[in-house]
Amino acid sequence: MIICDTREQKNAHILKYFDSHKIPYRTDTVDTADYMMEDGQWSIRVERKATLSELAHNLLSRDKGRFYREIRRAHEMGIKLYIVCEHGHGIESIHDVGNWQNPYGKVTGKQLREAIFKCAIGYGCEFIFCNRRQTGRIIYDILSNGERTKQT
Repeated sequence: MIICDTREQKNAHILKYFDSHKIPYRTDTVDTADYMMEDGQWSIRVERKATLSELAHNLLSRDKGRFYREIRRAHEMGIKLYIVCEHGHGIESIHDVGNWQNPYGKVTGKQLREAIFKCAIGYGCEFIFCNRRQTGRIIYDILSNGERTKQT
């Protein structure tokens, strides 16, 4: 069973995917990340970000401390953290992030790409980029298989 953090907002599209595919889930407080398995793969967690702007805020703003504390906590606990960013719009890899034009702030796509690389290298996080229609399947694949399966 998948546990969805009670503080996770605007995830109706993910829960709808779980419901339509008869994937059991429940909501509860998750101390690290947004999604985890109740049994078995407790050491794998998924953190969801809705856009690159949200990810940029978490990695590069003055408020980045809370996000980095969560990443460090996961790393220290031996948790493999997947960060799924459902930005869409042609962003499918870390490389694509470098071409992103930030509509809200001064952070450039290249700055965000560098922050992502540092986080991935320093803490072992894996970043996955997708659109909203793919998020539920990706979360399920990661938590049930321990990895993202190739899209068919």
